[in-house]
Amino acid sequence: MGLDVFVELARGALFVALAVAFLVLAWMFLRLARIFSTTEETIKEVSEQVVPLLGKTHVTVDNINSQLSQLDTAVGDVADITGELDQTTAVITRGVRGGVIKFSSATAGLSKGISAFFGSKERMEDQTENHTVADGPAVSDRTMQPEDAAVPLEEEERF
Repeated sequence: MGLDVFVELARGALFVALAVAFLVLAWMFLRLARIFSTTEETIKEVSEQVVPLLGKTHVTVDNINSQLSQLDTAVGDVADITGELDQTTAVITRGVRGGVIKFSSATAGLSKGISAFFGSKERMEDQTENHTVADGPAVSDRTMQPEDAAVPLEEEERF
């Protein structure tokens, strides 16, 4: 009999322990269900706010891309204009430089011709006295030709 009572008490304690474990497990499941419910509500609220923001962000990015495209076109146009301006400046510089060189050559030739013309009496007298021809090139050979006065291309690019 003493053993039967002990077995009955042990059985009762086991049932009580199982009932307490079941209640603790049920309480944990209810708490987990509440956490999932709160998480679901939070996700819905965030989705309701994020979706319109994403739409606005998409529109903003499209506007920025449009502005960047226009800016790229403008920068390309400025680069083209700058290149054309550089070419025009180079052509004008070459034209003016060539004209100045030709004018300088003509002035030098005219100066040498005038000095040779006015100095020819004295030279003729000196030549007749010495009966020798002056050494060196003749006056007509000493005039500077425009192509002789041209600046080499290497030096021209420095200017």
